[in-house]
Amino acid sequence: MTTQRETVRLLCKSIITRLENRKSISFPPRLRQVVQDEVFGLIGPFILTDEDLRDRTLAKVGAKAEMLQDSAFTDSEQYRAAKAVVRSSFGHDSLNGFYFQKSPKVVAQAIVQYLMRSSHIDDVYETDEDLEHQIVESVQKFNPAELH
Repeated sequence: MTTQRETVRLLCKSIITRLENRKSISFPPRLRQVVQDEVFGLIGPFILTDEDLRDRTLAKVGAKAEMLQDSAFTDSEQYRAAKAVVRSSFGHDSLNGFYFQKSPKVVAQAIVQYLMRSSHIDDVYETDEDLEHQIVESVQKFNPAELH
């Protein structure tokens, strides 16, 4: 079973693969993993998962490890209230189980800036706006449930 952080990594791979398949960018195939890892490093912190939400909620309420074993605790009012506070700090962009701390458009802009300045990318064949559109579209169409 993959973790949700791995699912964010798969999202990054999906974005790069889509841009490459559409001939929007080119880079040496041997650098594919490097490019995917760099994009993940860049945008991974802006995309949180349900796991991240749970971990931050438990940290907020100061839950102890033994409390985590008690399923009644995660159903408690204290947990739900803390989860609502933590969730509200993520912003309003939620998509396919991902919580964007920055909007998908801002995330796309960060990727475009990376593509334009990275020494690993040979060429970029699209305008910034076209790339942003393709990246946002990739994020919107990405469905972790289809990966299994």
